[in-house]
Amino acid sequence: MKTRREFIGHVGIAAGAAALGLGSARRAAARPDRGGDARPAAGDHPAPSHSPGQQGMSILILGGTGFIGPHVVRHALDRGHEITLFNRGRTNTHLFPEVEKLVGDRNSDLTALEGRRWDAVLDNSGYTPHQVGLSVDLLKGATDQYLFTSTRAVYTDFTASVMDEDAPIGPTGLPESEWTAYGPAKVLAERAVEEGFGARTLIVRPPVIVGPGDRSDRFTYWPGRIDAGGDVLVQGDPTDPVQFIDVRDLSEFYIHLLEQQTVGIFNSTGPGAPLSAAELVYGIRAITSSAVSFTWVDWDFLAERGQMPQQQLPFWQPPRGRYLNYGRIDSSRGIAAGLTFRPLAVIAKDTLDWHRSREAGGEFQLRTGLDRATEARLLAEWREAGG
Repeated sequence: MKTRREFIGHVGIAAGAAALGLGSARRAAARPDRGGDARPAAGDHPAPSHSPGQQGMSILILGGTGFIGPHVVRHALDRGHEITLFNRGRTNTHLFPEVEKLVGDRNSDLTALEGRRWDAVLDNSGYTPHQVGLSVDLLKGATDQYLFTSTRAVYTDFTASVMDEDAPIGPTGLPESEWTAYGPAKVLAERAVEEGFGARTLIVRPPVIVGPGDRSDRFTYWPGRIDAGGDVLVQGDPTDPVQFIDVRDLSEFYIHLLEQQTVGIFNSTGPGAPLSAAELVYGIRAITSSAVSFTWVDWDFLAERGQMPQQQLPFWQPPRGRYLNYGRIDSSRGIAAGLTFRPLAVIAKDTLDWHRSREAGGEFQLRTGLDRATEARLLAEWREAGG
């Protein structure tokens, strides 16, 4: 084990340096509004224009005050677009006093949307085919574009050799009447968009979304825990693949797609180059001054003790079984359409700063991740078992 730790330490130094630069090459080839040339789109999707794109659009956002929404609104306003928000008027009502706000319930009351027209609609809050079907039916004649936020979870089996947008979606061996879980429900919601908008369909499938404001803490746990220092338990193997997207990169991609009047289905999984678990944690380590070390604990060992990755230890899955290529989603189509990625160092630093600010405000309890007592117990048991 000593030899293994020494090996991981050497790997980690190089991995941290590499991870700090992830995304810089992508961002150098920025969209026109970032001072670079737009990339040509792939396949049947229209190529992004070399002009700044459609300006002064009217955009309706279904939701808009949760996690993704505020980032989208800020970027859209910065780009000169006119925003209307439609939601129940219960969350973060203080945000964006300058923006038109319509109140309703997308499950039962869309009255406030009747008789109106927008250049584009951005649906961040649709989870079921019923919800999405209602808004699609009402708005398909009232907008030129409808961008639906789907999810990587539509690929319920991640064993295809190429996990691009054409990989199989939906569960196998289960009647559609029982497709009620998150991923399968999103599959049916995608279908509602396609049936309503046909060739105008625009769907984005993000992975875990991270960055400032993410209260799920699936990524936030790692900058916070690593900054705290000491011996950090990391699940799995240093070579496990890890994928995610920063909420600001996703928001910028959304507005870019709408401005360029792009259609199609896009994965939006980052970073721009393959990232291993070792590169992730050592890259985060590089932004702190804390004394920290990492101990890698086997997936099976953790599972036997009830520490499943989707619960206490989140963010990536063991690359085997139906999750074989979970961390290898292909986003080349999205990149060709203008998707770019911030470097890991920027994401980790900004997330850590946000996390510290909420700690200063009295919010200490993370929603996800190991508490220190459980982590210490697992590390002791792992060493006792010869790990």
